Amino acid sequence: MNNFKKNTLALAVASGLMAATAALAAEEAKKEEALQLKEAVVTGEKIQRSEDRTLSSVAVVTSEDIRLHGDQDLQGVLDRTPGVYAQSGNENWGIRGIQVSGFDDQGPAAMNGAVSVYVDDALQVNRLLTLNPLPLWDMEQVEIYRGAQSTTQGRNSLAGAIIMRTKNPTFDPEFSVRSNVGKYGERGASAVANGSLIDGVVAARLAVDYQTADGYIENETLDMDANQLRSSNVRGKLLILPSEDLDVLLTFARTKQRSGVNAVAATNGRPDYYSVFENTETHNTLDQDTATAKLDYRLDDFWTLTSVTSGTWSEYHSILDFDRTPVFNRSTPRHHEQMLASQELRLGYASERVNGVIGAYLGRFEGDIDDQLVIDGAVGLDQQGETEIDSQALFGELNWEFVEDWQLITGLRWDHEKNRTQIRYPLTPSRSADEDLSSSVLLPKIGISHDLTENQILGLTWQRGYRSGGVNVRAGTAHRPYDPEFTSTYELAWRGNWLDRRLRTSANLYHTTWKDQQVSFLNLSDNTVQVANAAESRMIGLELSAEYLVTSQLLVNAGFAYNDTKYENFVRDGVDLSGREFVFAPKKMANIGVNYTFDSGLMIGGDVVYQGNSISNFDINDAREVTGERRNDSVTLVNLNAEYPIGDLTLSGYVRNLFDEEYITNNQSDSLVDVGAPMTLGVAARYDF
Repeated sequence: MNNFKKNTLALAVASGLMAATAALAAEEAKKEEALQLKEAVVTGEKIQRSEDRTLSSVAVVTSEDIRLHGDQDLQGVLDRTPGVYAQSGNENWGIRGIQVSGFDDQGPAAMNGAVSVYVDDALQVNRLLTLNPLPLWDMEQVEIYRGAQSTTQGRNSLAGAIIMRTKNPTFDPEFSVRSNVGKYGERGASAVANGSLIDGVVAARLAVDYQTADGYIENETLDMDANQLRSSNVRGKLLILPSEDLDVLLTFARTKQRSGVNAVAATNGRPDYYSVFENTETHNTLDQDTATAKLDYRLDDFWTLTSVTSGTWSEYHSILDFDRTPVFNRSTPRHHEQMLASQELRLGYASERVNGVIGAYLGRFEGDIDDQLVIDGAVGLDQQGETEIDSQALFGELNWEFVEDWQLITGLRWDHEKNRTQIRYPLTPSRSADEDLSSSVLLPKIGISHDLTENQILGLTWQRGYRSGGVNVRAGTAHRPYDPEFTSTYELAWRGNWLDRRLRTSANLYHTTWKDQQVSFLNLSDNTVQVANAAESRMIGLELSAEYLVTSQLLVNAGFAYNDTKYENFVRDGVDLSGREFVFAPKKMANIGVNYTFDSGLMIGGDVVYQGNSISNFDINDAREVTGERRNDSVTLVNLNAEYPIGDLTLSGYVRNLFDEEYITNNQSDSLVDVGAPMTLGVAARYDF
């Protein structure tokens, strides 16, 4: 009887264990079935929608993505975004074959870029975008729009736009510190503090980031580091909730950056990795302050009134070696100041079948320049000038589901701009210039989308892109005005979700025609670089991306871009570039990334990024014939990163350019080229209190 009881008890225990195991297995299976990719909300088009329902070609990078890929700055994000050209040092990057500053080579004084970049609703000055990569400390989300965003963003978004949003204050206490070190003297410290000032009413957040590095280029003549980096960023945010229907967000930020030269010496076009031979200590410094006040007032369940007031103030100083050799004592000191101020008021509507926004915009932009050429200690050329731009706009967009699963998309922007530019030469007053320009443009957008299934969307849009005109401000030019440029883009978009939303795919096919294109060329009459509306061109391309959550621990992503560019008509001063490709416009780009998280919490990730070669310049003989193309190298880079949490402490590390590839990113001349960064690595420790 006792044996019977024992056997019965053992059987009961075994049955219980089997039942528990089966239940646990079923629970695990249910967890796997419940796995889904997180869906981000896209805000850059001023109508909130999910990324799966956004027809614009947008890459959305969340704070989790930044962590998984170990991104330190915006360049890391750009590197793995299909359709975006990027390079070390950030001097020259672009979207869909269009450089961030456009094809009009205005240099640091440029106020009309081709890509608008906003950080917390504050427009960033163009020089900051090409000086150093923007840091990602305490970043919430980055949205990279490929293709014109002129209807919603206005004057400086012909190639696209980047919308960056840092983390907002919350009422929960939070404090984090981070310290990092790396190769080439890289070191830094960061901190963030967040908490409630008045419970449920006022919360504040303060983020600080300081980074410094010696750089990987040596000035052999001066026996010093040639591309040092010093970067400090301080940002304060205040969230005020006076009532349930009103949100007030105040943001103040200060950025200070100093960097050196990105170029290296070359012999017959072969780079001398990583050395320059200049007798001037080249440097660029930029100080920028931004302030933004955003108010959201929910009028009822459908209508929201939003006001965004923003100001950006920057001061830029630089000294460059004019001849880039140790032989002559020639330098070019620059001092530029810019102010960007804007007020936007918009009314948004959201219901089950209709979403829309209408708005008004006022902008004021001011720029002061003082450029010199100093020869053997004496000022040989001194150019001073001011630019004042006033911009007004009315805009709107409507998305209407007119029948089930079919949506009509319409948008329109009226943009009016006045530009006054004055240029003075104190040493030669007769060369002064004073130009007044004005323009008014209409920027329509229309499209249609269809829900093929619950998880498949197909859409077609057409829109007009625009970039405002201006005046040649480069020193020594004739300072002639040039007109706005326009693009017309047809775009077919497809969004798909598969495997219970564990696999997300995206595709955009586009055809863009360009007229009155602003391009720079060598003016033979005075041997200066001029900008004029001298070209017509077209672009045809495709962007693909996929993200697959294989298991709860394994995430895979991939992307591919193809972009075929061509000047259809570009003849200037006897040089015919018709039929040629754009400069800095690689035809093919691809990337693949993998992240795996072990049960211990250890995360290991890797990315392989390919970027095809591209033209950087044309060789032209005395007969004004194109005899050759100077090309940048194609390159495949492997990047690794890892992270390991130990309680409140998180250790992380990264390796960029694992195999130490050497490659040219700007083939300027036989004696000077820009090159990519060698293998770099670093480690960091973060503690969350």
